[in-house]
Amino acid sequence: MRRLVQEHPTTSVKMVFLEDKNLDMRRYNAPTLCTEVAAIFVGDNGEPPANRDICVYPVGDTCQSISPLNQCCDPMTYPLLFPRGECSWNTGMEHVEERRTAKRTRVTQLQYYAYRLSQRNGFSILHNSGKLFQQYIVDAYVKTEGSRLHFLRQNQKDLRIELYRGLLDALECRAHNENIRTGKLIILPSSFQGSPRHMQQN
Repeated sequence: MRRLVQEHPTTSVKMVFLEDKNLDMRRYNAPTLCTEVAAIFVGDNGEPPANRDICVYPVGDTCQSISPLNQCCDPMTYPLLFPRGECSWNTGMEHVEERRTAKRTRVTQLQYYAYRLSQRNGFSILHNSGKLFQQYIVDAYVKTEGSRLHFLRQNQKDLRIELYRGLLDALECRAHNENIRTGKLIILPSSFQGSPRHMQQN
């Protein structure tokens, strides 16, 4: 029996170690010995990919891309965790609590995954899935964080970004003096967890 091997194009991957004395070593510390390796895939221009597309190959059809925000994304990515094929989070998901008095009537991505990950009495397929459970948690975090960053990127005017005009001018001046190519400047508010302003505020 002859095995046919298809040739796949190779992807160049680069690992960058930050060794700058001006960086905060509490955040950008040197790598330590560990048993796992993480890799960051970047685009052609050296920037991380802006969006994550999931390709689906229906029977007898060509590749179709679906958004990570699609409610069928999780069941198709993790069929063992969704054995009945139930839908995941979607933008139209509503709260079912009748006595809810808050203004927000939709379930956020963070609320949905917090509900899914909470422990309850009885057997849980999710919590007994080992490394697949860990991968699901990382994927949920990446999707939630990506959605929040996308919202901030698209709503800079609504966040009263004109108050930071002096900061933007200083950054552009420094980039001009050091001959650095600048992209679109995005200001993260202090409410964004993990941002430098959030860490400084707390």
